[in-house]
Amino acid sequence: MIPRLMAAWPLDRLQLWLAYGDGTEGAVDLEDHLGPRCLARLRDVREFRRLQLDRNQNILYWPSGVELHAGAPYRALRRQERGGPIRLP
Repeated sequence: MIPRLMAAWPLDRLQLWLAYGDGTEGAVDLEDHLGPRCLARLRDVREFRRLQLDRNQNILYWPSGVELHAGAPYRALRRQERGGPIRLP
């Protein structure tokens, strides 16, 4: 089960800082995870910074329609903690 995403902050160049309810936190890079259309929408810095968090559904979303479930970034952060690759699946 994926812990609840408690906070999310946009960083630079399609990176986010995420904090989960179990104490897992860190930076993830969306570049390798989202498809070209989604990335194109988020390359606009103003749009990227309009990041929203829906705690009920445990998703990140942007007004342009891009959505990301909290599970993929969580698994990437956990792999990073164990010294594995940082890429999102």
